[in-house]
Amino acid sequence: MKVVAVLALACALFIPAAGVGAATGGSGSVATVPPINWGVADDASKYADDGGAWFYGELQGAGLTQNRWTVAFDPNNPTAINELPFLERAAPKAQAAGVHVLLSLYSLKGSAHDPATFCAWAKLVAETVSKWGIHDYIVWNEPNTRLYWSPQKDANGKDVAGPQYEALLAQCYDTLHAADPLANVIAMGLSPRASTSESNEPLVFLRDVGKAYKASGRTTPIMDQLSVHPYPNPNSPADGPQVGYPNPDRFGVPNLDRVKQAVYDSFNGTGQPTTLNGLTFVVDEIGWQTDTTGLSQYVNPENVTVISEQTQAEFLKNLITKYYACDPTVVSVQLFLLADEKYRNGHDETGKYIGGGWQSGLLTAGGEGGLQAEARVCARRPALLPGTRGLRRITRLVGARQDRPGHEARRQEDGQGQEDREEAEAQGGGQALARSSDRQFSRGATRLPEPIPGPSKSPLTRTPVRSSMANACSASSSSSSSWRRSASRWWPASRGAPGPSGPTS
Repeated sequence: MKVVAVLALACALFIPAAGVGAATGGSGSVATVPPINWGVADDASKYADDGGAWFYGELQGAGLTQNRWTVAFDPNNPTAINELPFLERAAPKAQAAGVHVLLSLYSLKGSAHDPATFCAWAKLVAETVSKWGIHDYIVWNEPNTRLYWSPQKDANGKDVAGPQYEALLAQCYDTLHAADPLANVIAMGLSPRASTSESNEPLVFLRDVGKAYKASGRTTPIMDQLSVHPYPNPNSPADGPQVGYPNPDRFGVPNLDRVKQAVYDSFNGTGQPTTLNGLTFVVDEIGWQTDTTGLSQYVNPENVTVISEQTQAEFLKNLITKYYACDPTVVSVQLFLLADEKYRNGHDETGKYIGGGWQSGLLTAGGEGGLQAEARVCARRPALLPGTRGLRRITRLVGARQDRPGHEARRQEDGQGQEDREEAEAQGGGQALARSSDRQFSRGATRLPEPIPGPSKSPLTRTPVRSSMANACSASSSSSSSWRRSASRWWPASRGAPGPSGPTS
């Protein structure tokens, strides 16, 4: 029986849900640190028969307030939103539940990225969903990887994707803001590494976007926020948040300083803000897969190294307290996923590759029996904040499967689908194809598997924010008078100073 993946987090991390935290610098001044908005990256609510009602209840019980969905542009149907029926059903339910929805917009076909056509479609999406209070648009997903954007390089190995993406992002920025006055345009959803030899390293890609921006002569922004996916190395997926990438053009959780520096070097002095003057980060995917050995509701053998639920809880705790709680540039984090996927290796019972295969959720895909004694004791602890539900069994997992319009396997039209799948599998189900953000496009007219009723791993406490970390954060420097002007604390003076990434010890 699987217990809540974040039991230790719920029992040990009691961060108040106040709106802000404050740190006092050496000069005695007080700087406000904005709260982090926590949520999940999971499309299950969008497809749920009940419009996500059960799903949103679980979010609220865990103190999570956000849900990232994917919505894909179909180049064969460029003037329509293929998933409109699902949006019409789920978006009003999310709005009524007070759940903040972010949309990740990208193309079903990696080579279909004409700016005029895609941004016209994005405009249609914005005009449609803004009535439900949706105003956050992530423009593309992992455009530095061949799976989502092709070609990546020319015959000489030079990055062509970065400049092409800059042109699309600039046009979509203007189009989305014109269509929705409240639009928040979030760029990139950067993969932390090049997924293939034909893909671009993320910070090479980011710098090339900056070069193209400067060369264009544009004087207005192209992004309001920047999205990143700081997953651990897929060759070592059990690495904790403290383990980054040796390659300086890649980034993990402890390497956000590299991303800040690349942004600063690319845009300082231009019309595009950096983290020194307003740009913030959205972490719209992060997670670790847990051990499901002995649980009958999961199918097929595991194909990656997994961690225990207790270790997952400690990783999440460290992610929050050691890195993000003290970093004012991180304002939104989406955990991947809310509930585990049933198929451990992305193949169904017949061996057919269907995508997905992640067991990184806060809830199991199903199970039997009640919570273990430790969980029940934890649930009764008075330290759990008002509004949390404590730990409990899930009596029913509603609406986890749903008929959807048929789509052929992602990237099949590009002739690269099989090669990408083989690479993803060879890397142990790495980011490229192993996530449910892809599965709605890779299962054709099939139905999502329906997890059987079972226990939750554990809800988080009320949304973690930085306020209780203020003393710890300020203690790391006695000379800082401002969170956003703390250059000398974290950066060599010769490089400029985008801002802190949080304490590293």
